[in-house]
Amino acid sequence: MQAHHARLNKADADLPEEGDPARAEKLHDIAVRRESKLTFGGLIYIGVTVFLAIGAVNSQNNLLFWLFGVAIATIIVSGLFSGNALMKTRMRARVLHEVHAGHPQRLHYTVRNRSRFFPLFAALVSEETEKANHAGKLIPASVVHVAPRSMTSTQGSFTPSHRGRYVLRFIRLSTRFPFGLLQKSLIFEHPRPLLVLPHELQLKKGLLSAIPTQGEQVLRKSTRGGMSNEFWGLREYRPGDPARRISWKHSARRGDLVVVENAESFAMRIWVVIAEPTPIQDHQDMLHAERAIAIAAGLFAEAGRRSTPIGLWYPQRAIRFDPQSGRAQSGRAVRTLAMINLDEPAESFLPVPVRTRDRVVLIQRGTHVTSGVPAAKILNTEQPEVWLMRADTLPQPLRGDA
Repeated sequence: MQAHHARLNKADADLPEEGDPARAEKLHDIAVRRESKLTFGGLIYIGVTVFLAIGAVNSQNNLLFWLFGVAIATIIVSGLFSGNALMKTRMRARVLHEVHAGHPQRLHYTVRNRSRFFPLFAALVSEETEKANHAGKLIPASVVHVAPRSMTSTQGSFTPSHRGRYVLRFIRLSTRFPFGLLQKSLIFEHPRPLLVLPHELQLKKGLLSAIPTQGEQVLRKSTRGGMSNEFWGLREYRPGDPARRISWKHSARRGDLVVVENAESFAMRIWVVIAEPTPIQDHQDMLHAERAIAIAAGLFAEAGRRSTPIGLWYPQRAIRFDPQSGRAQSGRAVRTLAMINLDEPAESFLPVPVRTRDRVVLIQRGTHVTSGVPAAKILNTEQPEVWLMRADTLPQPLRGDA
């Protein structure tokens, strides 16, 4: 039987008047659509009921008439009992937080039964988002019982298989109670954006070992009077040099004023460069581009934990983050990587804006160094054993024939 669709009346007596600040929020609790449909078992049950009716009419058997009446009463009770409870049901959903691809995101719901007499039994809460259904695994939440004028909380889960931005908009609350013949549903509109970060990879710890952290610093001659205690040398006094830098002992020996030059400490920086050697044309190209994004996200996560100055250069997707240290820099870069749309045409590659002593990690498909990239450590997306602790830990969506 074709599903019956009906628009719910939003003029509820319990809602505040027009212009009340709470009205907009309360409207989110009310279903925007309701549906009713027969289940497969219900179709079989109606078929049997029709045969009972035909048999009772033809044979004029009282027992068949009695069975037919019981069958009709069962259908009526099935519709009334579940329908009355659903009509007074309200629902809310919590805001979603960021999650990495392949990790479950808990979906929290609050179901409230505002009916005075009818309880809600055996209901399922599921998402009605087409993109989410195709890009991950959705596990619906279950509601065993909600007494009249009470509320309960329940949770399902969504495990995204791909990075990107999702919007879980519609929630379906459905029940087949009491006999499983008729399924009645309410559709609620609760738009909840969800940012899915790239897959977390178990990268080898040595990938960043050559990059000094904030505590592993390099010394160079200070042109501004370095404040470290490391001695660099002596030079003649120049007008404007602070008096505290004058070495009186050495000045007395030489007969002229000399000042002490200290060393200035600075931390080396690293550039993570993502290159697309060829335009993305097929599934394999897309696969290796996704691997490169996941590797870069893993490097930024590790650098954030170690406070390593790190930057991102992905000119073909118009992305540039100058090297900085800290978890904030790492978080911004990973979120940007999560929102890259590889379906858009790529721009041309531009040279990396490196400085002296900057280190470069090039992530691409193949071992040929892309033009415009200085001497770099290459992470080839075709060789997971080079950058993963164990090649078999590569997430399923990132696997394929390299």
